[in-house]
Amino acid sequence: MKSPLHRCLRAALGLGLASAALLAPATAQGRPDTVYRLNERTGKVLAITGTVLENSLTKVRIDRSGKESSYDASEVVQIDWGSVPPSYRDGMTYRRKGEFAEAVDAFRVAATDASTREVVQADARLKAAETLLQLGATDSGQYQEAATEAEKLVSDFGESSLVPRARYVIGRALRLSGQDAAAAEALEALYGEGSTEPATPGYSRRACLEAGLEAAWCHLAAGETLKARELFGGAKGGLELLLGGMAEADPAARQAVEAAAGEAAQGEGFCMLAGGQVDQALSFFERTTGRADSPAGARFAALLGRGEALAAKGRHRDAQLCFAEVVSLEHSSRDRAARALLGLAQSSLALGDGDAAGAARQWLKVVSESYGDTPAARQASELQGNL
Repeated sequence: MKSPLHRCLRAALGLGLASAALLAPATAQGRPDTVYRLNERTGKVLAITGTVLENSLTKVRIDRSGKESSYDASEVVQIDWGSVPPSYRDGMTYRRKGEFAEAVDAFRVAATDASTREVVQADARLKAAETLLQLGATDSGQYQEAATEAEKLVSDFGESSLVPRARYVIGRALRLSGQDAAAAEALEALYGEGSTEPATPGYSRRACLEAGLEAAWCHLAAGETLKARELFGGAKGGLELLLGGMAEADPAARQAVEAAAGEAAQGEGFCMLAGGQVDQALSFFERTTGRADSPAGARFAALLGRGEALAAKGRHRDAQLCFAEVVSLEHSSRDRAARALLGLAQSSLALGDGDAAGAARQWLKVVSESYGDTPAARQASELQGNL
């Protein structure tokens, strides 16, 4: 079983950050790669230079001046590539400048360049997929492209350390494109890799549990309330168990897991609301919002749910107060903040005060311009088109 410190470092750096796929040529020209390996005994991260020969879900092999070394993949927290083609460097530059379309083109060139090492090809493929996900914030048609790009990585580099991250991109892209049932299936499958301890080798238990939480939202959006309720409960239990074993020395990671667990705990209320049990849902959410010691994730999720329950009862003025509080204070979930903005717009229209349409347009504009990469953006766009 991995130490709490190691799990926190892995979670902070993300699934397969700056990693690549399976095999590379025995030698690489130019600058060496740098592999960052955690020494669990000392808690220190050591930098190892050489040429990465293999970076799979289970191990990393490195050529160090003609001598080969092998490490368990779970010990490696990051890899910085030394020798990369100009197209890869161009892609990184374009992405830093926010020129996402140009970045995608450059990464795609690097991913298909036969002279490029396979480990770098895979990394370029993932970066193209993730950049397409960013591009989708202003052009929703790019979400399907992001899923397709990530699927190519999974197909071509099935044992790569990047596969878990690519699988998440697929699920997220499907969700943002409005394919809730397909997204739920993809994300639930990812959840299955880490729903129990230990997780499948190469997979982060925390990331898998968070994928399960997102799958629950997708099932709820697709009308599968029973599946949503099951996943909310499973994710809640897993996240709380994970939180209990996390290091006190990493408060940021603990706060993130606590927020996710709190959100999952409110899932039951949203399932009640989806099932038409509005009064029961309102009471459920009010129990959390009425407690001063409620964790932020639980409190803001409950405030959002309370606002939606009040709106369902026609109490739109009260609902607006809940939505406004989420919008003003929420900082841990862009999805939740965007959903609250959408709630403000819908409540404004329902109240019909003064220039209700104008007020609604303002809220919807914020969603489209600042939260285009959230599930609420699609519904906000549809509502905006009807005003």
